[in-house]
Amino acid sequence: MSQNNQYEMPHSDSLKWWGEQQFEIQQAKAWQFGSLLFRLTRGIKEWRLEYHRPFTQHDYEQHWQVLNDTEFAMPKPASIERYMFQKTNDSFLLMPRLADRSVVIKPVDPIYIPAGQRGTLYISTPLWIAGLVDGISEPLFEVPVIQPKDTWFGKDAQHGEICYATSVDGRTDLNLLKPRAFRAVTPIEFHNISQHQLRFDRMNVPVPALPLFYSEETGRLWTSQIKVYYEGADQPARIRIENKTPTQAGAVTYVHPPRAPGGNLFNMFDSFF
Repeated sequence: MSQNNQYEMPHSDSLKWWGEQQFEIQQAKAWQFGSLLFRLTRGIKEWRLEYHRPFTQHDYEQHWQVLNDTEFAMPKPASIERYMFQKTNDSFLLMPRLADRSVVIKPVDPIYIPAGQRGTLYISTPLWIAGLVDGISEPLFEVPVIQPKDTWFGKDAQHGEICYATSVDGRTDLNLLKPRAFRAVTPIEFHNISQHQLRFDRMNVPVPALPLFYSEETGRLWTSQIKVYYEGADQPARIRIENKTPTQAGAVTYVHPPRAPGGNLFNMFDSFF
């Protein structure tokens, strides 16, 4: 957005953009989340959501701000959604959620793990904005901050699933992974217990099976840890989702449970080399 736009304010230095909002009748509040313009208005008997997503978004757009002028004309294309109630309450909860599909990450550089070695790779996946009100367990809406691209993950066109795609800088040192407002960190611990070095170019992260946490200490959103055990090319890697975050996350608070049951089998890799 141009700095000349009259409804802009300086972006927030805090990465925590979510929380409870209080509304008067007919009051509107607006935000800019990265390049997404977002406005919510409370009526007597409805909540009205408007948002504008530019045709091109970039993952580095990780700043957010509260917009001072809530009466601006929403740019085109604009999405408008209205949610009818017998009577609206004065509180509304905006919360982060993980993606509603698995996310295929492609490290900028291929990852190699020598035989007998183990190590942890820290990756991040994109977040959605969920809107919740008292008395309703499911969100009224879920809007991705940055709309990820669709991709197919599987051995062929018949065996696989539609996922989201994102390129990442997978880091072995957490300090080198820049905190971002609209992405959550997932630690993936690899155990290569085979007799040969392995390499992978992309990985399917089962995001819907992961719970979401927030660490005020590190200023990051976290998922639980995933452990991958590779025993050889003649059998699929064993995947285990831990029920906790790693010690590097520090003290965390629970944000959201997994979308999907944890008992599912996951195919995180279509190939090892």
